[in-house]
Formats: sequence, C-alpha cells, structure tokens
Amino acid sequence: MSLFVAWSAAQVTQFVGEIPVTNVDMISIFNHTNPANNRQRFSIIAGSYSTERATRDSTVVFLYPGNHMPTNFSGYRGANVFNFLYWPKDVKQIPRSVLGHDAILSPDGSTLPAKTEGSVYVTDLSDMYFPATFDIGAPLIPLPEDVMYHGGVWFTVDNDNRDDLVTCRVEIVSGMVRRAQLVWLGQPVGGVRARWSFDVLVESACDTALSYGRLRSGTTDFHVVFATGFHTNRLTMFWNEGRNFDDVNQIQPRIIAQGRQFYDVTTFDINRNGRPNLLVTSVAQSGGVVEVWEIPVDFKIVGQYVRHVIASGFVSRNGGANGRTPKIARPFYPTTNVARKPWILVAGGDDGRAYYLRPQSEDANNWAYTLITVVDHGINQQVNGMTAADIDGDGFTELFVSVRNKNIIQVFSFRAELDEFVHSDDIKKSE
Repeated sequence: MSLFVAWSAAQVTQFVGEIPVTNVDMISIFNHTNPANNRQRFSIIAGSYSTERATRDSTVVFLYPGNHMPTNFSGYRGANVFNFLYWPKDVKQIPRSVLGHDAILSPDGSTLPAKTEGSVYVTDLSDMYFPATFDIGAPLIPLPEDVMYHGGVWFTVDNDNRDDLVTCRVEIVSGMVRRAQLVWLGQPVGGVRARWSFDVLVESACDTALSYGRLRSGTTDFHVVFATGFHTNRLTMFWNEGRNFDDVNQIQPRIIAQGRQFYDVTTFDINRNGRPNLLVTSVAQSGGVVEVWEIPVDFKIVGQYVRHVIASGFVSRNGGANGRTPKIARPFYPTTNVARKPWILVAGGDDGRAYYLRPQSEDANNWAYTLITVVDHGINQQVNGMTAADIDGDGFTELFVSVRNKNIIQVFSFRAELDEFVHSDDIKKSE
C-alpha cells in the first residue's frame, strides 16, 4: 500500500501503552529475518543504567512487541540477554553481514566510580532463547581497566573480507577523561567466539557516537568515520589515504566543528537530494542544538560543510550541574511512505521530554522544521532513548520513548490521528 499523507499542524501521536523496564536508558529496534508475520518483524533492545556505585546493568530484549499491541502491553516483559554491564549505551543490532547471524552490540563503562571497567560485548542470538555473550574488547596486551565505550561502526578495516568494529575508547582517571582514542577491534577467523585484535588508530580522537559513510573525493570512494566528542568538544571525521583503513600513518583526521559538547551523529540523506548529511546533536545545560551538516561533493573539503540548525534552545531541568539536553536525534518515517523527507526523533535527555521534528517543506533547500512535543515528563526526569518502527504492520509507525526514572518504555502510534489523512492508490483507483 502506498500512503499519501496531508500532515496536520498539531501533534499526531496517540498513547498506546507502556512497558516496565528497570532503569531503562538507550533503546533500539531489532529487525528479524523472515518473520512469521508482520507482528513478529521487530523486537526492542534496551540498555539499563543504575546510578548506584558498583551496580551492574543489563541489556534486555523485548520479543515481538507487535503481538502485544492489542492488549496495550499488559503483562509484557523482556528477557535479559546479559546482566553484568556498567551502563550499556548505544545498544543495537549488529548487521547480519558482519557475523552471519543475529547479534547485539553492548558497549559499556562510565565515569561513575566503581562503574568504569568498560568493554565491548557481543551477544550471539543464533538461538534467541539461549543467548551467549562474549567480551570482544579484551585485548591480548594489558591496558587500564578504567575505560568506557559508547558505540561503533562496522566495515572491513584491513581488507580481509571480514567486517571489523571501529569505536571510541575513553580512559578514565579519578572520574575524568584522560585519553580519547579511535580504536579498531579486528574480527578473527573464528568470529565472535575467538579473540579479537585491538589496535589504536588515532590518539585524542573521539569519545561518544560514531557514524560511517562510503564517500567520494574526486573519482575515489573512501571509508569515512564521523565521530562526536562530548568530552573532547569536537565533531571530527577520519579517512585513510592508504589502501586500507588500518594504515595508521595514512589516517587523516579533520575537525568539522569544535567548542561544544557534540553527542550524537547519524549519516542520512535528510533533505532527499541524493547526498548524505550529518544529523548531529550538541548537548548543553542550556542552549542544546539539533543540527544538520551538508556534506560537500568532495567530502574532504571541510570548509564546504554547511551547517543548518533545525532545533535549538533546549534547557536541562534536572537541577544538577551534569544535566544535558538533547541526547539522540534519529530520522524516521511516520508511515510506510518513504518518498518524502524523513521526520526526526529527538530524545530530550535531562529536559524530561520526547519530541519529533517535522519538515515544513519537501523542498531540498528548505531546512525549516516544526518541533513537536510527544510527551513531557517534567523536571528531574531523563528521556535518553527513542526509536521507531511499524511493529504491527498496519502501515503506521509506533514511537518508543524510554523514561529512566519511571522505569518504563512508553509506546505511541501515528495511526489514529493520521488515518483520516491517508489515501491509498487502491482507494483512488476504485473511485
């Protein structure tokens, strides 16, 4: 069914229900291969975070939430796939092409005392009901135990036809960041169950989120990694002039912007002009921003990157010095119609709100957006995670919002409010 939508000017989400998750933080979608039906196409992955010292956190999977839509998630519970983490952050599905089977990445570690012994974990979900987790971040050489990881990107670093993980490794000393490195975890012949190699690619590089692009300069395509620095206060890109990305002497770092706490980055064609953009958040106690950067035809020319602020003025309401807003920003579509500009999820973090951004025009040169509040949980609340998928196959997207202090994932749907605006080709043909 092809959907044509005339968008209303107001909020168009309807509360569906909520799922209990202790200390829920970051969340993402797990996409199943060959599902039995549309309600079993997706699952939800959630990471938890307790602020109590020396406590352990979990990565949790909620199988087939679409099956539970008719009951508004009454009695719906998740299953812990790994219980011994220190704040798993950008928990997400690993592309099947990487390992040849379903798996989840859980990078962890924090600056909180007694929760700094971070690493990178892969949970093998070849059998969804009997998961096995492996520490791929434990190198052969001894390194300081007080480290943390946030996320990562997958591509073939050394041209051996196996995808590797490139991520940011942060060394913690007395609760402060001492080193922020771009590192390479090389996939061995034995896959996730064997010992992965560990190499530092760039010192003083990055400490938070990463995004990957295969981009062109002249007539040559390059592996390009974009990275944010919450602690280093930089938005940076890296590429390699050598044949492979593992030639550390040929890696080229370039700072696109600096002076702010850059948190999230996603590579996506936001304005639908056929070229990828960078969707970025820079967080702050006051004055947080969501922005889009146009990547030039030659990605290497930093001076030609063009910045567009699409939402600003976010203010923390947690009452503490560490409050930051907004957190993640991710593109999504409210229906199955992907022939338009995407909308953008925005998790407000310490401002206690969940939002989305709706483009005001389909013109590729128009960067105006309307910021819509999905839900406001008030002061001293953390809304750090959001994700979206059509979990029941009705053509309308559901939004998932994590609220850490309330121990819930809230679910909202676009169906009720958008249904009256939607007309299919089949209906038009029958008239």
